[in-house]
Amino acid sequence: MNPGHVWAFARYEIRRATARKKVLVLVVVTILISTIPVILIKSVGGSLLPPDDYPFLWVFGIFVVQGFFLPFTALLIAAGSMSEEYEQGTAEVLLSKPVTRDEYFAGKFSGGFLLITGVILLNATLSVTAATFTFGSQEALSVVPEVVLAQVYSALIFYSVAFMSGELVRRSSLSYIIASAVYFTSEIAGIVLRAIYGLTGNVLYQQINVYLPTTPVSSLPLQVGLPGLPAGAKYILTFIGSGPSETSVAFSIGLIALYAVVATTVARTYFNRVDIAKRVA
Repeated sequence: MNPGHVWAFARYEIRRATARKKVLVLVVVTILISTIPVILIKSVGGSLLPPDDYPFLWVFGIFVVQGFFLPFTALLIAAGSMSEEYEQGTAEVLLSKPVTRDEYFAGKFSGGFLLITGVILLNATLSVTAATFTFGSQEALSVVPEVVLAQVYSALIFYSVAFMSGELVRRSSLSYIIASAVYFTSEIAGIVLRAIYGLTGNVLYQQINVYLPTTPVSSLPLQVGLPGLPAGAKYILTFIGSGPSETSVAFSIGLIALYAVVATTVARTYFNRVDIAKRVA
């Protein structure tokens, strides 16, 4: 593949998503999620947290997005990446240029993923900044780069699944529904399996739960960040329901890679073998 062609499609994908106001909506929501929690905590004074925990309030804004906001950010960006090109009839025009399908596919995929990376970086920056301005100097920030990297990597699962869905069904609305259904099914199944495990003690239910796609997504950033966090920061995490993970870092990394590779391979194989329609009604 020609790297220049791939980068050109990546920049095109970023501009396309920006023009459709997706980025603007995500930026606004990210700003709200990153700043409002610390403002609300500040408004209740010292009744919620002891002053000794104030230097670690940045963890709230960074980790609170992991369970729901980041997976849905991935779905929002990826589900329409391929399908909207078919609906608008632009896929055939773009592929009529002297470029290969692999260059087009790689550029679209990487462009959307760069947007997700930008949203994650923005959230981390705003979380630390908001906590600093509201509660003073923040501590234990050395773990932030590792946590952010883990969040970016964990976003691969639902980004790849939504990207695959968009290519297979070639309808943006249907793609959003399918990708969202995968997320909600996994999330609900995880809740049920953990509840049954708690009631019965049967490790089979716990073992099934760790293989669900939502498990490594929510686990990896915590697994990476917890060893470097002091007790005060860990105490704050209890307010958002974050706790020790059931899997290891290596297991989470491998499972994320497996889901992402399978979904991307299916999408790429289908894209390379199926004709490009002029326009999908």
